[in-house]
Amino acid sequence: MVDGTTAEARFQRLLHVLPAASRKEGAALPDLAAALGTSEKRILDDIEQVTARAYYHSGGWPDDVQIMIEPERVRVTHAGGMTRPVQLTRMETLCLALALRGSIASTQLSEPEAREALRQRSETHLGQGKWGEEEALSVAAPHRAPDAEGIRETLITATRERRPCAIHYVKGGAEDGSVRVIHPYVMAYGEGAWYTVGHCNTKNEVRTFRVDRVLAADHTDGKFEVPADFDPTKHVQAGKIYLGTDEREVRVRYSPRISRWVRERAGWGVMEIEEEGDGSVVICHRVADPHWVVGHALQYGGEAEILEPVDLRALVLEVAEGLVG
Repeated sequence: MVDGTTAEARFQRLLHVLPAASRKEGAALPDLAAALGTSEKRILDDIEQVTARAYYHSGGWPDDVQIMIEPERVRVTHAGGMTRPVQLTRMETLCLALALRGSIASTQLSEPEAREALRQRSETHLGQGKWGEEEALSVAAPHRAPDAEGIRETLITATRERRPCAIHYVKGGAEDGSVRVIHPYVMAYGEGAWYTVGHCNTKNEVRTFRVDRVLAADHTDGKFEVPADFDPTKHVQAGKIYLGTDEREVRVRYSPRISRWVRERAGWGVMEIEEEGDGSVVICHRVADPHWVVGHALQYGGEAEILEPVDLRALVLEVAEGLVG
């Protein structure tokens, strides 16, 4: 296989990597690299692109893809499993039809200029389409901030090479950060964010840290060993990341408009749902970070409402007012 950085080369690698890493035991990075004729780092870069290409739809953020990066192994799981076929909107169906027709037509066009002209005509046609109510409800893909400071890359390297890291970390709700030395046992992606799970020398216990709250990270001297009894699934399972801190119960109501999507996700078996007479559903979430559930509710706009506790309802209003200036 071509060891390239083009979209086609990356797609071909992911077609091999994702099924292999989705097995219960995951896949060994050296084996994947050897099979694909590429480097282990490139495979990790490819997998990270899966998270960077996530998108919004009318049911909210599809954050049910979960990734675990261990020293020599990678696992990729889908919390709900592929239990139903993809359902396309009218405009998506049109795009697919045009792509299929264009691929057939382009085989008859030997000149690159002719193929490019066909592509431009297709895009112009799509741009002139009339958007119905279904499409108008779609939300533009959010900006996924790049790893500009190299923090995630530093933590991944430390995880794979078993090197301690000094991090400047800000806890949820805290105004100031603190410097800690950690032994990152595993890197995990779940619920739309990256985390590192490992031993915190300050607390002398295993802790979970959200990578986007790490202001700085750097390797320190020495090596560490992952304890034989460390089980990453106790911290990362069923699409959720468990922080090992005090959790709160938060009840959220989802409107009939999105209840179908929410009902499917609750079907994972990790959440209980209450059916309302008007077609809406109520779910009781257990969360360690109140800001997470506030962001979770706001991503649905007016289709989700935090019912209790009262202080989080007030926090939603505060955050929403800040967003509108």
